[in-house]
Amino acid sequence: MDDLNLYLKRFLQDLTIRQVRNIAGPEKRASVAVVIRLRPSSAPSSSFSTGGGGSETGNTPLHRRSSRKEPYGKCHAGDIEDVFEQTWTKDSTAEILFIKRASRVGDRWTGHVALPGGRRDKTDEGDEVTAVRECMEEVGLDLTSEDALLCGALPQRVIITNWGQKPLMVLCPYVFLWTKDDIPGFKLEAAEVAAAFWIPIHFLLDDKHKTDHPVNVSDRVASSTSQLLKPFFNVALGPMYFSAVHLKPDEVSHSTTAIRNGTTAEAVSVAERDQGMGDLMLWGITYAVLADMLDFLPPFNFVESFQYPFFKGWDFKSLVWILSRGYRRSRKEDLMEYKFSDVIGMRAVSGSPNVQNTQEARISIVDHLIKGYYGFVRRAAYATVTIRLIAFGAVVQYITRYIGTTNTTN
Repeated sequence: MDDLNLYLKRFLQDLTIRQVRNIAGPEKRASVAVVIRLRPSSAPSSSFSTGGGGSETGNTPLHRRSSRKEPYGKCHAGDIEDVFEQTWTKDSTAEILFIKRASRVGDRWTGHVALPGGRRDKTDEGDEVTAVRECMEEVGLDLTSEDALLCGALPQRVIITNWGQKPLMVLCPYVFLWTKDDIPGFKLEAAEVAAAFWIPIHFLLDDKHKTDHPVNVSDRVASSTSQLLKPFFNVALGPMYFSAVHLKPDEVSHSTTAIRNGTTAEAVSVAERDQGMGDLMLWGITYAVLADMLDFLPPFNFVESFQYPFFKGWDFKSLVWILSRGYRRSRKEDLMEYKFSDVIGMRAVSGSPNVQNTQEARISIVDHLIKGYYGFVRRAAYATVTIRLIAFGAVVQYITRYIGTTNTTN
């Protein structure tokens, strides 16, 4: 077993006993499923992803230490140990399931790369039930199956829009481990999911795939003034850049295929991929969710490569750097109060005045970093626009006077 799989096993086992701070409000809640599979080194990714012919070893049922009478309950740490003890997992590649959301007018997450999940229904008995239900509805993967283990939860977070001014909902991520060396084919819900694909965890951890993703945020800047000014702010500031990972899956299952044959989405190679897919960027909420897991896996530096969101332009960068300098230093000190434990990753130091949870409950790392950052961004954005307008006005005035002086001389 390589170091990555060893630390992944320990992380998943730690989740089975790790407490998560429950965030009560706002009232709206949503859940996502972080589904992890282990792909055998000898299995082609295409045959594995569509559930074709796994090995006899991988298809031997495991004796569950945890009770199957509670399909939404956490598994036993020993169950995870048993999975990784199987021969076929020794040189396996750990992968995470992603979806590309369908393009829908009015959907703030239209076309985004995401994890399977959605809003909690009134009939859902718990947040973990929502994650399981949404995964089944969106990609057709049954996480109540005896082949899936619910390992535990990652830190909950409040999704906030308009640069930290408007809380939308509480997001609850749950981590599942698929225990077999093959997996059923996807059945994609075309109205919500455009495609589904697997990405190796080692790919996400590789710095060469990390980049900055431009996003038009003019509506957020204009939210405190007038939406009529959106075009103006878009021209004045340009896009905002967010830390991202450029995903390059070996194969993609498309919902268009599911519509055509009415059954299971077929996996297609990169060469056959629909040209409309575009770049697949892991950023934003999904990036922040996975950071709470990836930072605890070797080389243990996923968050170190995180960049605070920024606009290009030396004037904006200088202003936001000056305004947020003390804030960023304080957040960096908070994170330094974490230390590597004997199990995996970092634990909060007991008695820390700035970290809300100690010892047992982890915080959401990226959320902790940017919680108050957007206030500085907003102030810097308005100041930058004002300075640029003044500079532009001064240039126009100078040119006007110069032309007027030239005409008078002639």
